[in-house]
Amino acid sequence: MGLDTQTLTMATEVAVVRQPVCDARRNVIGYELLFAREQRGVLTPAEEAKTTSALLVDAFGDIGLERLAGHHPAWVSIARNFLVEVGTPPVRPDRVVLQIAAYPARDDLLAILQGLGRSGYAIALDGYDGRLDIGELLALCSIVKVHVEGRAPDELRAIVADPVSQGALLVATGVASHEAYEQCRALGFAYFQGEFLATPRLVRGRSVATAGVGALRAVSEITSGAPTFEELERVITADVGLSLKLLRYVNSAFFALPRTIGSVREALMLLGARTVRRWALVMCLSAIPDAPGDLLALALQRGRMCENLATAGDPAEREGYFTVGLLSVADALLDTPMEEVLEQLPFSEEIKAALLHHEGPKGEVLATVIRYERAEFPGVRDEHPQSGPLGVGEAYRSAIEWADEAGRTLA
Repeated sequence: MGLDTQTLTMATEVAVVRQPVCDARRNVIGYELLFAREQRGVLTPAEEAKTTSALLVDAFGDIGLERLAGHHPAWVSIARNFLVEVGTPPVRPDRVVLQIAAYPARDDLLAILQGLGRSGYAIALDGYDGRLDIGELLALCSIVKVHVEGRAPDELRAIVADPVSQGALLVATGVASHEAYEQCRALGFAYFQGEFLATPRLVRGRSVATAGVGALRAVSEITSGAPTFEELERVITADVGLSLKLLRYVNSAFFALPRTIGSVREALMLLGARTVRRWALVMCLSAIPDAPGDLLALALQRGRMCENLATAGDPAEREGYFTVGLLSVADALLDTPMEEVLEQLPFSEEIKAALLHHEGPKGEVLATVIRYERAEFPGVRDEHPQSGPLGVGEAYRSAIEWADEAGRTLA
């Protein structure tokens, strides 16, 4: 591929975010990669193809596919011009799902997609709405994505009739609530995307007391003010399960300590109270029954990204940013409104305002993190008023890499 890298660098700058694709058990089976770039001037089809190529090279080369998607396939939208002008994407078939927009395809594109299918690439039809003029394209796609938000069950049933008859796997996008998730499951959707994973189910009549009182009690004690060395040791050792999990974790390859740690006191002495407190908090959240693994991964990712973006130099203050990000999914983990969760926790008004209303410096950073997750990119240069040493894009990529590694060790 003879690409003019100088032209591409001038024409585009890249921001990328991943959004999970989950199965019916809410396990992650892949990540869709969403890109943003600023165009300078109108690009010809050939230039657009080269720009798409630059994005893929950035994602699969410079940033690294492993860093973005881990061991899961990356779901990537591919423009027609890229396939026609450039050819096969620079990634193995088992590491990617190619997404094609749902519009009438010309013979040249159909022929290319047929060849890609024979080579083992999975092809997903993106944004399908039941239109009748794309039958040949639909027949080549083993996966069909349908945006479900705002659509009634009868409308969705009509939209998916043809894909179902052809044996395609259905993906529901824009799933905003657990009610919508259950509705789509009943309609035969196999995979799901949307914000439902990070929202509480709010089962009527359920309270915090029955949803995870043990975890909340431990979180409350660990986060209460600034506990002393002795107080932190007492809280952690009082819970045998928490002590064992914490010791197993600090002795893992994630910390790469020079010797084995045999007690909570020894961990406190070697790692420091702030580090032990952080990971004890993570262990408490991971102990909540039936918590989806990806939700805990999201908590770790948000905590780390908030910390990455913190402008405060004081380690204790930066720890507050991490805590805000980590606990931003506590309502979803406990299936309880955030207001009720915070009633049980002795946080400062600043932390509560950040979690409930995204107010104050910590709340503004949390809001930026959540917007970035939704692919609402702040700008091609990743500038942000609260940006710390890292820009928003690099803070995000660093956070997902760190969270994936930490999550693998937790698992």
